[in-house]
Amino acid sequence: MAPVLHEFHMRHPNVLFTVTMSSTDETVEALINGMAEIGLVVNPPERDTIAVTEIFRDTIVAAVAPTHALARRNVISLPELADFPLILTETSFGLRQQIDRILAHHSVGPNIFCVTNSLALSKGIACFDRECTLLPRFAVQQEVAAGTLCAIPVTEFNDYPLVFCFCALRGRSMTPAAKAFVDDVIEFCRRYS
Repeated sequence: MAPVLHEFHMRHPNVLFTVTMSSTDETVEALINGMAEIGLVVNPPERDTIAVTEIFRDTIVAAVAPTHALARRNVISLPELADFPLILTETSFGLRQQIDRILAHHSVGPNIFCVTNSLALSKGIACFDRECTLLPRFAVQQEVAAGTLCAIPVTEFNDYPLVFCFCALRGRSMTPAAKAFVDDVIEFCRRYS
């Protein structure tokens, strides 16, 4: 969101944003309780009270250090990851909920080493030789470009895209600033995808 916030601020310098990074479950709860006006959510749960607009789709990849045993592979399978320590997000994250569903569907028991609410920590640990994290491709694109991580497609995730959505409380009118920001996010994501 950093590029979108930057561009928006250049055009609308008097708009104040309060941005909180949280899980899917926490974001939906903040919308329901009126603590948030909008939320950007991965795989939001279906709720009658929440209006959802899909922004873009991405795939989950295995992110590993360039020196990792799997780093030179073009594609891997979930069973191949079972031997390596995984860093995963908390279960309240839509990303983790999707990973858990796919692991269960394929009867793969992961070797979870660390659970965190920080994508930065997940990526930081994955920069070492043995650990691996599972993240959206877009979340590791800067590290891949910098050469600190390799992103490897995982066969079983190909049929289950991550759906990134804008969410708001159904029936609640957005402020003009929020509406303009949502439009900018949608446009940015269309350019990305």
